[in-house]
Amino acid sequence: MKKLVSKSEKETFDIGFKIGEKLHPGSVVALLGDLGCGKTALTRGIGAYFDVQNVVSPTFTLVNEYKSTIPIYHFDAYRIDSEGWIDAGFDEYLFADGICIIEWADNLNGILPENTIKITITKNLDNGDNYREVTIEGVDF
Repeated sequence: MKKLVSKSEKETFDIGFKIGEKLHPGSVVALLGDLGCGKTALTRGIGAYFDVQNVVSPTFTLVNEYKSTIPIYHFDAYRIDSEGWIDAGFDEYLFADGICIIEWADNLNGILPENTIKITITKNLDNGDNYREVTIEGVDF
């Protein structure tokens, strides 16, 4: 497990870029954290590593697909649970040749692969509005 500190959206983006270096076809990234903590900023950084520039939150679409050297599937599981995830067929993405990045992944308990990379972003407002602690589990970093 690795703990990092981000003091700005740019630093969160940069952490995402570094995580992107570690990803490969079949990687699953579970993003956990409160609203506005930086999950999409971190995903933008991952996308940038793969030359994807138009990363936006999939809040209303549930999934955004980005074409790159490796396809990237960016999910928002805020309004879906494990049963709805499976009913929608999203579980098939977990075993495809792309990279799955799942915001609000804590709503999908019990169905993510064992080798899922878990990233928790926590706001610590005692240290300023932009201070974040980023905990990374499941990948050497």
